Amino acid sequence: MINEALLKNEELAVFRLRSLYSDFGYTQYKMSKFEEYDLYVRNKDFLISDRVITFTDTNGKLLALKPDVTLSIITNLGKSIEGIHKMYYNENVYRVSGATGRFKEIMQTGLECIGNIGIYETAEVLYLAIKSLALTDSNYRLEIAHASLLSELLMSNGIGKDILGEVLEAVRIKSSGLTDNLLKTEKINEGQAQLISVLCRNFPDFSSFASAVAPFVTDGECEKLFGEFRDIVISCENEETKGRIGINFSLASDAGYYSGIVFKGFINGIPQSVLSGGQYDKLMEKLGNKGGAVGFAVYLDSFERFGEKADEYDVDTVLLVSGKDSPADILKTAETIRSTGESVCVLKTIPANLRYRRVLNVEGL
Repeated sequence: MINEALLKNEELAVFRLRSLYSDFGYTQYKMSKFEEYDLYVRNKDFLISDRVITFTDTNGKLLALKPDVTLSIITNLGKSIEGIHKMYYNENVYRVSGATGRFKEIMQTGLECIGNIGIYETAEVLYLAIKSLALTDSNYRLEIAHASLLSELLMSNGIGKDILGEVLEAVRIKSSGLTDNLLKTEKINEGQAQLISVLCRNFPDFSSFASAVAPFVTDGECEKLFGEFRDIVISCENEETKGRIGINFSLASDAGYYSGIVFKGFINGIPQSVLSGGQYDKLMEKLGNKGGAVGFAVYLDSFERFGEKADEYDVDTVLLVSGKDSPADILKTAETIRSTGESVCVLKTIPANLRYRRVLNVEGL
């Protein structure tokens, strides 16, 4: 039996998450630690950072230590994907850590659902993202958006491609100043400014978002995307998640290869997101794969110091022995003490920096 008290926060999270994903029928996927560097150059917009550790293989090819898992999974599955593939992984990636700003080997856990996916599969992945956050801390929040719905809302309300970049930037940084400037320079009208204002807001649940955006859902494609988004989010809303799921369309304004839902997860006490994911059909298409894909990753380096409590002692009991004591007697005595739940360190002398609760001499027992 594993003593969970001895596990680091990120190690404990791995065990819990692997169990969760396995229970939902996801199988573990294993892969190499490196890929050809060209894969990451061609898809750098999908990466958290374009800074990659490279080296030259014995055959002269430039390889990279894996900074991302999703790209590797899609590439290794091949271009003809039949049915639905549900996989989870627990891999080390090598990239700049958000916590330190330096290259780091980061333990990452996540899952991918690839192939002929639909609304149910997307909802299931979103549900598992919520469950993943809840397993790490009860005080969590998941923020969700929809990349295609954002684009359709803007275009169907008359916002042209010539100013789309400026509008998306206003949504991304939630800037009323940029919106006002677009209005003053007559690049947008009053109605469009109201839409941008709605998209810049954070909503505590889908219902409040739906009420605010309803006047701007003006055509069939927009209604279709809105309905899909509604069905996915509502399927995950219940009493347990009340107040934990919010709508934040700034996530979708810089979505890169994401084409459907986009989401990020946060827990109290950690300033940056600890989970991110979404539907990345555009990446599948670029890599020549048929079908869709949705998934997320949990960044376990964020948990290293989360909830960390310094141990008062390195060991409960120091058992002092001499060269004359019988090894059998020492082992028996130490095991008797350990059976009471205490940790025991057998020593001939006590190091100056060792913190201990008590000292016992084996000769006096």
